[in-house]
Amino acid sequence: MSDPPRHITLDLIRKRSEHNQSLISNLEEIALHQEELLSIGPVLPRACGSSLKILLLQNNVIQRMDPKEFKYFKVLEYLNLALNCIQAVEGIGHLEFLTKLDLTLNFISIGSLKASMECLSSLRSLRELFLIGNPFLDENKGGWEKKRGRMYVVAKLPGLEYLDGEEITKSERIRAKQMISLLEVELERLVEMYIQKAENNPDHVQIKGRVDIDGFVKEQELTRHCPEDRIRLSNELAQQKAEKEEKERANQPKHKGDKEFHQEQRDTIDVVRSREERNDFKQCNEGRWEFKFDEETRPGYLTLDIAIQKHLSSSLIDVDVHPTYISIVIKSKTLRLNLPLEVKSEESSAQRSSTTGHLMVEMPKVIKCERSYNIIQLSTQKQNEKKTIGKTTVKARGKSSLQQEMLEAAHTVLTGPVTLTGLVKEKDGGVRHDVDSCISKLDMMEFSSKQTFDSKSTKHDTRAHDDSDDELPPPLI
Repeated sequence: MSDPPRHITLDLIRKRSEHNQSLISNLEEIALHQEELLSIGPVLPRACGSSLKILLLQNNVIQRMDPKEFKYFKVLEYLNLALNCIQAVEGIGHLEFLTKLDLTLNFISIGSLKASMECLSSLRSLRELFLIGNPFLDENKGGWEKKRGRMYVVAKLPGLEYLDGEEITKSERIRAKQMISLLEVELERLVEMYIQKAENNPDHVQIKGRVDIDGFVKEQELTRHCPEDRIRLSNELAQQKAEKEEKERANQPKHKGDKEFHQEQRDTIDVVRSREERNDFKQCNEGRWEFKFDEETRPGYLTLDIAIQKHLSSSLIDVDVHPTYISIVIKSKTLRLNLPLEVKSEESSAQRSSTTGHLMVEMPKVIKCERSYNIIQLSTQKQNEKKTIGKTTVKARGKSSLQQEMLEAAHTVLTGPVTLTGLVKEKDGGVRHDVDSCISKLDMMEFSSKQTFDSKSTKHDTRAHDDSDDELPPPLI
């Protein structure tokens, strides 16, 4: 297993920028504490140095404030480097908007104090500074007494308002300016003593205990309070952390790509369709998709609306419409539904909404009376064919024109009144076509109406009525 990176990476920035929706270009604040970082690296300054205002790097093992890394920060206002291994302040003199700097519990010694104050004096906007826990403020480590060290910092930074969380008063500032010359002489003497002590005897301040990644004391060990031992302990913690992350990563499900998704989709489709061919299927909704049927939006059609994610690829959707049910495979999940009525599967269509991503399946309905209508139409057609065949047969037998006319008249439905005049000649007893014939017709109509009235009044009289009493014979109809 390769050693984990000990500087800020792009993945780490994205992981810690969730509050900004993982956007890096306009990132203004980021917290990168307890990441066992040895340096800032080139990624963070180039990625968001122009927009970053708050940078929190406490509790790492950064050894140096590299000017090459800090030169890309333009609008930085708050920098937290507490609990690191910094031995001198450098590389931040150009940060004109920096108002707060935290260097608590670092390794700024008395030997690098003068250069550090020169760098900090160029920060015109600096108002709050934390230096507590550094060796130059500890007499046991060859430094100043806390009060005299504070006085030296106040004299060198006239624009400072708060030092180690305490407000700087006007009287304190005046006293520091009055004693600055004396404090500089003391500083030179302390620097000489510090160099001699460093050559003869390294720092002997010890701390007990080593803490593992879970926060428990793993074993007791005597270590020196120096940057080297802190880095060594950090390396062990980083290794343990990397091993733990590797185990967690191995237990997580493997990431699927496009090829894996499409292969799984094809396999699922083959299994589902083979079951349907064997009539081995039931209604199911494996993906728990929301759906609804609609018969009113488009008359004559049954519409199925399925709520699918907008960004789901349409290549992962397979639709199969049958007359009585529909089967859809969406990202290897099956949705199979029985239809409320019979549809025409071969005329059905499916499309997706470009705004919502919903899947719309439109299926034409099968009307119940269509089958009976088709039977009636077929029967009528057969009858017409029979008539045509009959006519053709009569003509083929060589019948006369009069016979053909009579046959055609027999199939014709008669409507309206029928005139009998002229059918029988007058000498043979036919009706004469003159005034007398019209009078006889009127008499016949009067006699007919009278006879009808008498039949309605008394039924027995009509039965006993004798035609021999009539003066005239009944008219010929």
